Amino acid sequence: MRNENTGKMIKSAKLICFLCVGILSFSACKSEKKEVILHGNVVLVENLKDFTQYLSMDDVTVRLKPGSYKVSDTSFSETAILKRYQGENKTSDFPIASIFNFSGSNNRFILDGVVIHIDSKLHTAFGNRQIFEIFVTGNNNTIEGLEVYDEAHEHEAPSRAAIMMHVMGDGNSIVNTTLHIKGSYPYGYGHLLGKGTRTIVKPRKHSSLLVTGKDTKLIGCNVITRGFGHGIVMQGAVNTLIKDCYVEGEMRATDAMLAETSGPAFDTGFKSDYPPGDILPNEIKSLSEDGVRSYPYGYFVGRKTENITIINTTVKNMRSGFDLSAHVGRTLIDGCTALGCQEKGYSVSKNAVIKNSKGDAKYGPLLSFHNNNTENCTVELGLINTVSEFPVHRLAEINGTGHKITLKNHKSESRSIASPIVFGESFWSDVHKYRQPNTDPKAFSGAYNITLINETGMPVVFKELTSDCKVTSNGELSQDLGERNQFN
Repeated sequence: MRNENTGKMIKSAKLICFLCVGILSFSACKSEKKEVILHGNVVLVENLKDFTQYLSMDDVTVRLKPGSYKVSDTSFSETAILKRYQGENKTSDFPIASIFNFSGSNNRFILDGVVIHIDSKLHTAFGNRQIFEIFVTGNNNTIEGLEVYDEAHEHEAPSRAAIMMHVMGDGNSIVNTTLHIKGSYPYGYGHLLGKGTRTIVKPRKHSSLLVTGKDTKLIGCNVITRGFGHGIVMQGAVNTLIKDCYVEGEMRATDAMLAETSGPAFDTGFKSDYPPGDILPNEIKSLSEDGVRSYPYGYFVGRKTENITIINTTVKNMRSGFDLSAHVGRTLIDGCTALGCQEKGYSVSKNAVIKNSKGDAKYGPLLSFHNNNTENCTVELGLINTVSEFPVHRLAEINGTGHKITLKNHKSESRSIASPIVFGESFWSDVHKYRQPNTDPKAFSGAYNITLINETGMPVVFKELTSDCKVTSNGELSQDLGERNQFN
Protein backbone atom coordinates (compact mmCIF):
# COMPACT_ATOMS: atom_id res chain seq x y z
CA MET A 1 0.00 0.00 0.00
CA ARG A 2 1.12 3.53 -0.64
CA ASN A 3 2.45 5.47 2.33
CA GLU A 4 2.11 9.27 2.53
CA ASN A 5 5.88 9.49 2.62
CA THR A 6 6.96 7.99 -0.69
CA GLY A 7 10.48 7.83 0.65
CA LYS A 8 9.50 4.89 2.91
CA MET A 9 8.30 2.71 0.05
CA ILE A 10 11.43 0.62 -0.27
CA LYS A 11 10.72 -2.94 -1.31
CA SER A 12 12.76 -5.94 -0.38
CA ALA A 13 14.50 -7.96 -3.09
CA LYS A 14 12.00 -9.41 -5.57
CA LEU A 15 11.26 -12.68 -7.26
CA ILE A 16 9.46 -11.82 -10.46
CA CYS A 17 7.39 -14.34 -12.40
CA PHE A 18 6.86 -13.45 -16.07
CA LEU A 19 3.75 -15.26 -17.27
CA CYS A 20 4.95 -18.62 -18.60
CA VAL A 21 8.62 -17.69 -18.75
CA GLY A 22 9.61 -19.00 -15.37
CA ILE A 23 11.17 -17.35 -12.37
CA LEU A 24 13.52 -14.44 -12.85
CA SER A 25 15.44 -13.74 -9.67
CA PHE A 26 17.70 -10.76 -9.12
CA SER A 27 20.47 -10.35 -6.62
CA ALA A 28 21.93 -6.99 -5.73
CA CYS A 29 23.29 -5.08 -2.81
CA LYS A 30 21.62 -1.73 -2.18
CA SER A 31 22.37 0.88 0.42
CA GLU A 32 19.77 2.53 2.61
CA LYS A 33 18.07 5.56 1.13
CA LYS A 34 18.68 9.00 2.51
CA GLU A 35 15.96 11.51 3.30
CA VAL A 36 14.39 12.78 0.09
CA ILE A 37 13.14 16.13 -1.11
CA LEU A 38 9.47 16.23 -2.08
CA HIS A 39 8.15 18.73 -4.60
CA GLY A 40 4.44 18.14 -4.74
CA ASN A 41 4.10 14.46 -5.61
CA VAL A 42 7.53 14.32 -7.23
CA VAL A 43 10.55 12.89 -5.44
CA LEU A 44 13.67 14.90 -6.29
CA VAL A 45 17.01 13.12 -6.05
CA GLU A 46 20.47 14.50 -6.70
CA ASN A 47 22.61 11.47 -7.46
CA LEU A 48 22.45 8.02 -9.04
CA LYS A 49 22.91 6.19 -5.77
CA ASP A 50 19.71 7.64 -4.34
CA PHE A 51 17.90 7.38 -7.66
CA THR A 52 18.47 3.64 -8.00
CA GLN A 53 16.69 2.98 -4.71
CA TYR A 54 13.41 3.96 -6.35
CA LEU A 55 13.76 1.58 -9.27
CA SER A 56 12.16 -1.31 -7.38
CA MET A 57 9.28 0.74 -5.93
CA ASP A 58 5.71 1.14 -7.17
CA ASP A 59 3.56 4.25 -7.66
CA VAL A 60 6.26 6.90 -7.47
CA THR A 61 7.24 9.86 -9.61
CA VAL A 62 10.97 10.54 -9.43
CA ARG A 63 13.04 13.31 -10.97
CA LEU A 64 16.82 12.96 -11.11
CA LYS A 65 18.79 16.20 -11.05
CA PRO A 66 19.96 17.09 -14.58
CA GLY A 67 23.63 16.48 -15.14
CA SER A 68 26.26 14.08 -16.40
CA TYR A 69 26.73 10.84 -14.46
CA LYS A 70 29.43 8.21 -14.98
CA VAL A 71 28.98 4.53 -14.16
CA SER A 72 32.28 2.68 -13.97
CA ASP A 73 31.64 -0.08 -11.43
CA THR A 74 28.95 -2.62 -10.57
CA SER A 75 27.47 -0.76 -7.60
CA PHE A 76 23.99 -0.64 -9.13
CA SER A 77 24.14 -3.94 -11.00
CA GLU A 78 22.04 -7.05 -10.62
CA THR A 79 22.30 -10.57 -11.99
CA ALA A 80 19.61 -13.06 -12.91
CA ILE A 81 18.81 -16.32 -14.67
CA LEU A 82 16.09 -16.02 -17.30
CA LYS A 83 14.21 -18.93 -18.80
CA ARG A 84 14.56 -18.15 -22.48
CA TYR A 85 12.19 -19.67 -25.05
CA GLN A 86 13.99 -21.87 -27.59
CA GLY A 87 10.99 -22.90 -29.71
CA GLU A 88 8.80 -26.01 -29.55
CA ASN A 89 7.86 -25.07 -25.95
CA LYS A 90 11.44 -25.52 -24.81
CA THR A 91 13.35 -23.13 -22.58
CA SER A 92 16.92 -22.85 -21.45
CA ASP A 93 18.68 -21.01 -18.65
CA PHE A 94 19.96 -17.68 -19.84
CA PRO A 95 22.28 -15.83 -17.44
CA ILE A 96 22.09 -12.04 -17.65
CA ALA A 97 23.26 -8.96 -15.80
CA SER A 98 21.66 -5.54 -15.68
CA ILE A 99 23.33 -2.29 -14.71
CA PHE A 100 20.01 -0.57 -13.96
CA ASN A 101 16.87 -2.65 -13.38
CA PHE A 102 13.57 -0.74 -13.39
CA SER A 103 11.63 -3.49 -11.60
CA GLY A 104 8.84 -1.46 -9.99
CA SER A 105 5.48 -0.67 -11.57
CA ASN A 106 3.21 2.33 -12.18
CA ASN A 107 6.07 4.81 -11.97
CA ARG A 108 7.22 7.88 -13.82
CA PHE A 109 10.93 8.65 -14.07
CA ILE A 110 11.64 12.20 -15.23
CA LEU A 111 15.20 12.33 -16.56
CA ASP A 112 15.27 15.45 -18.72
CA GLY A 113 18.84 16.70 -18.96
CA VAL A 114 20.25 13.50 -17.45
CA VAL A 115 23.18 11.96 -19.35
CA ILE A 116 24.59 8.64 -18.15
CA HIS A 117 28.01 7.49 -19.36
CA ILE A 118 28.56 3.74 -18.95
CA ASP A 119 32.20 2.69 -18.98
CA SER A 120 32.52 -0.12 -21.48
CA LYS A 121 34.80 -2.06 -19.17
CA LEU A 122 31.50 -3.18 -17.61
CA HIS A 123 30.89 -5.12 -20.84
CA THR A 124 33.33 -7.70 -19.47
CA ALA A 125 32.53 -7.40 -15.76
CA PHE A 126 29.94 -10.19 -15.56
CA GLY A 127 31.66 -13.23 -16.99
CA ASN A 128 29.67 -14.94 -19.73
CA ARG A 129 26.36 -13.24 -18.94
CA GLN A 130 24.47 -11.23 -21.52
CA ILE A 131 24.28 -7.61 -20.40
CA PHE A 132 21.19 -5.41 -20.42
CA GLU A 133 22.55 -2.00 -19.49
CA ILE A 134 19.04 -0.72 -18.78
CA PHE A 135 16.47 -3.43 -18.00
CA VAL A 136 12.79 -2.55 -17.61
CA THR A 137 11.08 -5.52 -15.92
CA GLY A 138 8.26 -3.69 -14.15
CA ASN A 139 4.93 -2.73 -15.70
CA ASN A 140 3.20 0.54 -16.65
CA ASN A 141 6.23 2.76 -16.21
CA THR A 142 7.20 5.90 -18.09
CA ILE A 143 10.89 6.68 -18.54
CA GLU A 144 11.42 10.02 -20.21
CA GLY A 145 14.26 12.32 -21.21
CA LEU A 146 17.17 9.94 -20.59
CA GLU A 147 20.38 9.97 -22.64
CA VAL A 148 22.91 7.13 -22.35
CA TYR A 149 26.39 6.72 -23.81
CA ASP A 150 28.64 3.71 -24.02
CA GLU A 151 32.09 5.05 -23.27
CA ALA A 152 33.83 2.38 -25.31
CA HIS A 153 37.54 1.75 -25.23
CA GLU A 154 39.49 -0.30 -27.71
CA HIS A 155 38.59 -4.01 -27.75
CA GLU A 156 36.05 -3.66 -24.92
CA ALA A 157 33.29 -5.62 -26.58
CA PRO A 158 30.97 -7.71 -24.38
CA SER A 159 32.21 -11.07 -23.19
CA ARG A 160 29.01 -12.55 -24.62
CA ALA A 161 26.62 -9.88 -25.92
CA ALA A 162 25.01 -6.66 -24.76
CA ILE A 163 21.83 -4.68 -25.29
CA MET A 164 21.64 -1.10 -24.07
CA MET A 165 17.92 -1.15 -23.21
CA HIS A 166 15.60 -4.15 -22.84
CA VAL A 167 11.91 -3.45 -22.18
CA MET A 168 10.51 -6.73 -20.84
CA GLY A 169 7.59 -5.61 -18.69
CA ASP A 170 4.15 -4.70 -20.01
CA GLY A 171 2.60 -1.31 -20.65
CA ASN A 172 5.85 0.66 -20.49
CA SER A 173 6.51 3.94 -22.33
CA ILE A 174 10.01 5.06 -23.26
CA VAL A 175 9.82 8.73 -24.21
CA ASN A 176 12.40 11.17 -25.63
CA THR A 177 15.25 8.81 -24.80
CA THR A 178 18.52 8.74 -26.73
CA LEU A 179 20.89 5.78 -26.80
CA HIS A 180 24.50 5.94 -28.07
CA ILE A 181 25.88 2.43 -28.56
CA LYS A 182 29.51 1.33 -28.86
CA GLY A 183 31.46 -1.82 -28.16
CA SER A 184 31.09 -5.00 -30.26
CA TYR A 185 33.35 -7.49 -32.04
CA PRO A 186 34.14 -7.64 -34.83
CA TYR A 187 33.15 -4.16 -35.89
CA GLY A 188 33.80 -2.71 -39.30
CA TYR A 189 32.51 -5.49 -41.58
CA GLY A 190 28.76 -5.58 -41.05
CA HIS A 191 27.42 -9.11 -41.40
CA LEU A 192 30.05 -10.26 -43.91
CA LEU A 193 31.94 -12.36 -41.37
CA GLY A 194 28.75 -14.13 -40.30
CA LYS A 195 26.13 -14.02 -37.58
CA GLY A 196 23.87 -16.43 -35.75
CA THR A 197 24.91 -20.05 -36.25
CA ARG A 198 26.89 -19.27 -39.41
CA THR A 199 30.08 -17.45 -38.56
CA ILE A 200 33.52 -17.02 -40.01
CA VAL A 201 34.40 -14.91 -36.98
CA LYS A 202 32.11 -15.39 -34.00
CA PRO A 203 30.53 -12.04 -33.13
CA ARG A 204 29.94 -10.51 -29.73
CA LYS A 205 27.06 -8.25 -30.59
CA HIS A 206 25.84 -5.05 -29.01
CA SER A 207 22.26 -4.25 -29.95
CA SER A 208 20.44 -1.11 -28.95
CA LEU A 209 16.79 -1.37 -27.89
CA LEU A 210 15.00 -4.70 -27.41
CA VAL A 211 11.26 -4.99 -26.74
CA THR A 212 9.86 -8.27 -25.41
CA GLY A 213 6.88 -6.98 -23.41
CA LYS A 214 3.29 -6.18 -24.29
CA ASP A 215 1.87 -2.74 -25.10
CA THR A 216 5.22 -0.98 -25.24
CA LYS A 217 5.38 2.58 -26.56
CA LEU A 218 8.60 4.08 -27.91
CA ILE A 219 7.93 7.78 -28.46
CA GLY A 220 10.53 10.26 -29.70
CA CYS A 221 13.44 7.91 -29.12
CA ASN A 222 16.82 8.09 -30.89
CA VAL A 223 19.24 5.22 -31.40
CA ILE A 224 22.74 6.11 -32.62
CA THR A 225 24.64 2.86 -32.96
CA ARG A 226 28.29 2.22 -33.66
CA GLY A 227 28.04 -1.45 -32.75
CA PHE A 228 27.20 -4.63 -34.62
CA GLY A 229 23.62 -5.36 -33.63
CA HIS A 230 20.07 -4.22 -34.31
CA GLY A 231 18.58 -0.80 -33.62
CA ILE A 232 15.02 -1.37 -32.37
CA VAL A 233 14.15 -5.08 -32.28
CA MET A 234 11.06 -6.97 -31.11
CA GLN A 235 11.09 -10.57 -29.84
CA GLY A 236 7.83 -11.95 -28.49
CA ALA A 237 6.57 -8.39 -28.17
CA VAL A 238 2.84 -7.72 -28.55
CA ASN A 239 1.18 -4.44 -29.61
CA THR A 240 4.31 -2.33 -29.98
CA LEU A 241 4.02 1.33 -30.99
CA ILE A 242 7.10 3.12 -32.38
CA LYS A 243 6.45 6.78 -33.08
CA ASP A 244 8.65 9.78 -33.95
CA CYS A 245 11.84 7.74 -33.55
CA TYR A 246 15.22 7.79 -35.31
CA VAL A 247 17.78 5.02 -35.82
CA GLU A 248 21.21 5.60 -37.33
CA GLY A 249 24.23 3.44 -38.11
CA GLU A 250 27.27 4.00 -40.30
CA MET A 251 28.50 2.66 -43.64
CA ARG A 252 31.89 1.44 -44.82
CA ALA A 253 33.15 0.63 -48.30
CA THR A 254 34.46 -2.90 -48.89
CA ASP A 255 37.53 -1.37 -50.57
CA ALA A 256 38.53 -0.07 -47.12
CA MET A 257 38.07 -3.55 -45.65
CA LEU A 258 40.17 -5.14 -48.39
CA ALA A 259 42.95 -2.60 -47.79
CA GLU A 260 43.51 -3.85 -44.24
CA THR A 261 46.79 -5.61 -43.42
CA SER A 262 45.66 -7.05 -40.09
CA GLY A 263 42.45 -7.79 -38.21
CA PRO A 264 39.73 -10.45 -38.39
CA ALA A 265 38.88 -10.05 -42.09
CA PHE A 266 42.55 -10.15 -43.09
CA ASP A 267 43.22 -13.12 -40.82
CA THR A 268 40.41 -15.15 -42.45
CA GLY A 269 41.44 -14.36 -46.01
CA PHE A 270 38.66 -11.81 -46.56
CA LYS A 271 36.10 -14.62 -46.70
CA SER A 272 32.39 -13.79 -46.55
CA ASP A 273 29.33 -15.68 -45.38
CA TYR A 274 27.46 -14.19 -48.34
CA PRO A 275 27.73 -14.92 -52.06
CA PRO A 276 30.14 -15.42 -53.70
CA GLY A 277 31.99 -16.30 -50.48
CA ASP A 278 34.53 -13.50 -50.53
CA ILE A 279 34.37 -9.82 -49.68
CA LEU A 280 33.99 -8.05 -53.02
CA PRO A 281 35.42 -4.66 -53.97
CA ASN A 282 33.31 -1.65 -54.90
CA GLU A 283 30.49 -2.38 -52.48
CA ILE A 284 29.33 -0.68 -49.30
CA LYS A 285 28.01 -2.27 -46.14
CA SER A 286 26.26 -1.10 -43.01
CA LEU A 287 28.33 -1.84 -39.94
CA SER A 288 25.19 -2.54 -37.89
CA GLU A 289 22.17 -4.78 -38.43
CA ASP A 290 18.56 -3.77 -39.07
CA GLY A 291 17.05 -0.47 -38.01
CA VAL A 292 13.64 -1.77 -36.89
CA ARG A 293 13.35 -5.57 -36.86
CA SER A 294 10.85 -8.23 -35.77
CA TYR A 295 11.66 -11.81 -34.79
CA PRO A 296 9.01 -14.54 -34.52
CA TYR A 297 9.31 -15.14 -30.77
CA GLY A 298 11.40 -14.19 -27.74
CA TYR A 299 11.59 -15.01 -24.05
CA PHE A 300 7.97 -16.01 -23.41
CA VAL A 301 6.92 -19.60 -24.08
CA GLY A 302 4.34 -19.81 -26.84
CA ARG A 303 4.10 -16.05 -27.39
CA LYS A 304 4.74 -14.78 -30.88
CA THR A 305 5.71 -11.28 -31.85
CA GLU A 306 2.43 -9.65 -32.86
CA ASN A 307 0.98 -6.31 -34.00
CA ILE A 308 3.50 -3.58 -34.80
CA THR A 309 2.68 0.06 -35.58
CA ILE A 310 5.41 2.45 -36.72
CA ILE A 311 4.65 6.12 -37.33
CA ASN A 312 6.88 8.99 -38.50
CA THR A 313 10.12 7.12 -37.89
CA THR A 314 13.39 7.36 -39.84
CA VAL A 315 16.15 4.77 -40.26
CA LYS A 316 19.49 5.74 -41.79
CA ASN A 317 22.58 3.72 -42.74
CA MET A 318 21.46 0.42 -41.29
CA ARG A 319 21.55 -2.99 -42.99
CA SER A 320 17.77 -2.81 -43.46
CA GLY A 321 15.46 0.05 -42.66
CA PHE A 322 12.23 -1.66 -41.58
CA ASP A 323 12.53 -5.47 -41.61
CA LEU A 324 9.15 -6.55 -40.29
CA SER A 325 8.71 -9.90 -42.01
CA ALA A 326 8.85 -12.36 -39.09
CA HIS A 327 5.86 -11.56 -36.86
CA VAL A 328 2.11 -12.13 -37.02
CA GLY A 329 -0.92 -9.86 -36.84
CA ARG A 330 -1.07 -6.21 -37.81
CA THR A 331 1.77 -4.33 -39.47
CA LEU A 332 1.30 -0.62 -40.11
CA ILE A 333 4.11 1.64 -41.34
CA ASP A 334 2.87 5.20 -41.76
CA GLY A 335 4.91 8.30 -42.60
CA CYS A 336 8.30 6.62 -42.32
CA THR A 337 11.62 7.12 -44.12
CA ALA A 338 14.47 4.72 -44.99
CA LEU A 339 17.75 6.39 -45.99
CA GLY A 340 21.01 4.81 -47.14
CA CYS A 341 20.13 1.27 -46.08
CA GLN A 342 22.27 -1.49 -47.54
CA GLU A 343 20.06 -4.55 -47.93
CA LYS A 344 16.59 -2.99 -48.24
CA GLY A 345 14.50 -0.10 -47.06
CA TYR A 346 11.28 -1.99 -46.31
CA SER A 347 10.28 -5.63 -45.89
CA VAL A 348 7.01 -6.74 -44.29
CA SER A 349 4.90 -9.76 -43.37
CA LYS A 350 1.53 -10.70 -44.85
CA ASN A 351 -1.40 -8.25 -44.80
CA ALA A 352 0.95 -5.38 -43.98
CA VAL A 353 0.19 -1.77 -44.84
CA ILE A 354 2.87 0.74 -45.80
CA LYS A 355 1.58 4.24 -46.57
CA ASN A 356 2.80 7.83 -46.78
CA SER A 357 6.36 6.51 -46.58
CA LYS A 358 9.52 6.89 -48.63
CA GLY A 359 13.13 5.88 -49.09
CA ASP A 360 16.13 6.53 -51.30
CA ALA A 361 17.43 3.15 -52.56
CA LYS A 362 20.88 4.74 -52.32
CA TYR A 363 22.73 1.50 -51.58
CA GLY A 364 20.06 -1.20 -51.88
CA PRO A 365 16.43 -1.87 -52.84
CA LEU A 366 13.70 0.42 -51.60
CA LEU A 367 11.36 -2.55 -51.12
CA SER A 368 12.02 -6.27 -50.76
CA PHE A 369 9.62 -9.16 -50.36
CA HIS A 370 12.47 -11.59 -49.95
CA ASN A 371 10.46 -14.83 -50.10
CA ASN A 372 7.28 -16.12 -51.73
CA ASN A 373 5.06 -16.70 -48.69
CA THR A 374 4.05 -13.09 -48.02
CA GLU A 375 0.48 -12.27 -49.01
CA ASN A 376 -1.90 -9.38 -49.58
CA CYS A 377 0.17 -6.36 -48.63
CA THR A 378 -0.76 -2.80 -49.53
CA VAL A 379 2.27 -0.63 -50.21
CA GLU A 380 2.60 3.04 -51.16
CA LEU A 381 6.19 4.28 -51.30
CA GLY A 382 7.92 7.37 -52.62
CA LEU A 383 11.38 7.02 -54.19
CA ILE A 384 13.80 9.73 -53.09
CA ASN A 385 16.30 10.63 -55.83
CA THR A 386 19.51 10.08 -53.91
CA VAL A 387 22.08 7.88 -55.62
CA SER A 388 25.71 6.89 -55.04
CA GLU A 389 28.65 5.44 -56.93
CA PHE A 390 27.75 1.98 -55.65
CA PRO A 391 25.48 -0.06 -57.96
CA VAL A 392 21.93 -0.94 -56.92
CA HIS A 393 21.03 -4.10 -58.82
CA ARG A 394 17.31 -4.06 -57.98
CA LEU A 395 15.21 -1.05 -57.09
CA ALA A 396 12.51 -3.36 -55.71
CA GLU A 397 12.35 -7.13 -55.14
CA ILE A 398 8.78 -8.37 -55.47
CA ASN A 399 7.72 -11.84 -54.36
CA GLY A 400 4.64 -13.39 -52.77
CA THR A 401 1.04 -13.09 -53.86
CA GLY A 402 -1.90 -10.68 -53.83
CA HIS A 403 0.01 -7.46 -53.14
CA LYS A 404 -1.14 -4.04 -54.32
CA ILE A 405 1.93 -1.82 -54.71
CA THR A 406 2.34 1.78 -55.80
CA LEU A 407 5.84 3.21 -56.32
CA LYS A 408 6.23 6.85 -57.29
CA ASN A 409 8.88 9.54 -57.31
CA HIS A 410 9.11 11.61 -54.15
CA LYS A 411 8.51 15.29 -54.95
CA SER A 412 8.21 14.23 -58.62
CA GLU A 413 12.01 14.02 -58.89
CA SER A 414 13.09 11.19 -61.19
CA ARG A 415 15.88 8.81 -60.21
CA SER A 416 19.02 9.69 -62.15
CA ILE A 417 20.41 6.13 -62.34
CA ALA A 418 18.23 3.32 -63.63
CA SER A 419 17.64 0.27 -61.42
CA PRO A 420 15.01 -2.34 -62.29
CA ILE A 421 11.92 -3.38 -60.38
CA VAL A 422 12.32 -7.17 -60.37
CA PHE A 423 9.55 -9.76 -59.90
CA GLY A 424 10.48 -13.27 -58.77
CA GLU A 425 13.97 -12.72 -57.33
CA SER A 426 15.56 -11.14 -54.25
CA PHE A 427 18.81 -10.75 -52.40
CA TRP A 428 17.73 -13.44 -49.95
CA SER A 429 16.90 -15.84 -52.76
CA ASP A 430 20.44 -15.22 -54.03
CA VAL A 431 21.79 -16.07 -50.56
CA HIS A 432 19.69 -19.24 -50.33
CA LYS A 433 20.84 -20.39 -53.76
CA TYR A 434 24.45 -19.86 -52.69
CA ARG A 435 24.08 -21.70 -49.38
CA GLN A 436 21.74 -24.45 -50.62
CA PRO A 437 22.47 -24.82 -54.33
CA ASN A 438 20.53 -28.06 -54.72
CA THR A 439 17.24 -26.63 -53.42
CA ASP A 440 14.44 -25.83 -55.85
CA PRO A 441 14.37 -22.02 -56.39
CA LYS A 442 10.58 -22.15 -55.97
CA ALA A 443 11.23 -22.66 -52.27
CA PHE A 444 12.64 -19.14 -52.09
CA SER A 445 11.20 -17.01 -54.89
CA GLY A 446 8.01 -16.43 -56.81
CA ALA A 447 5.66 -13.53 -57.62
CA TYR A 448 2.03 -14.36 -58.35
CA ASN A 449 -1.10 -12.26 -58.93
CA ILE A 450 0.51 -9.00 -57.82
CA THR A 451 -0.62 -5.53 -58.96
CA LEU A 452 1.99 -2.78 -59.37
CA ILE A 453 1.55 0.85 -60.34
CA ASN A 454 5.03 2.05 -61.27
CA GLU A 455 5.34 5.84 -61.52
CA THR A 456 9.12 5.96 -61.00
CA GLY A 457 10.12 5.64 -64.66
CA MET A 458 12.29 2.67 -63.72
CA PRO A 459 12.28 -0.50 -65.87
CA VAL A 460 10.38 -3.64 -64.90
CA VAL A 461 11.65 -7.24 -65.08
CA PHE A 462 9.54 -10.41 -64.84
CA LYS A 463 11.79 -13.35 -63.96
CA GLU A 464 10.90 -17.01 -64.56
CA LEU A 465 8.97 -17.48 -61.31
CA THR A 466 6.43 -14.76 -62.12
CA SER A 467 2.86 -15.25 -63.27
CA ASP A 468 -0.46 -13.41 -63.48
CA CYS A 469 1.00 -10.08 -62.37
CA LYS A 470 -0.44 -6.80 -63.61
CA VAL A 471 1.75 -3.73 -64.02
CA THR A 472 0.87 -0.22 -65.08
CA SER A 473 4.15 1.59 -65.67
CA ASN A 474 5.75 4.73 -67.05
CA GLY A 475 8.99 2.75 -67.35
CA GLU A 476 9.74 0.08 -69.91
CA LEU A 477 9.34 -3.68 -69.62
CA SER A 478 12.93 -4.83 -70.12
CA GLN A 479 12.38 -8.58 -69.67
CA ASP A 480 9.46 -10.99 -69.36
CA LEU A 481 10.39 -14.60 -68.63
CA GLY A 482 7.18 -15.33 -66.72
CA GLU A 483 3.69 -16.44 -67.67
CA ARG A 484 0.42 -14.55 -68.24
CA ASN A 485 1.73 -11.24 -66.97
CA GLN A 486 0.12 -8.00 -68.12
CA PHE A 487 2.09 -4.81 -68.73
CA ASN A 488 0.68 -1.47 -69.75
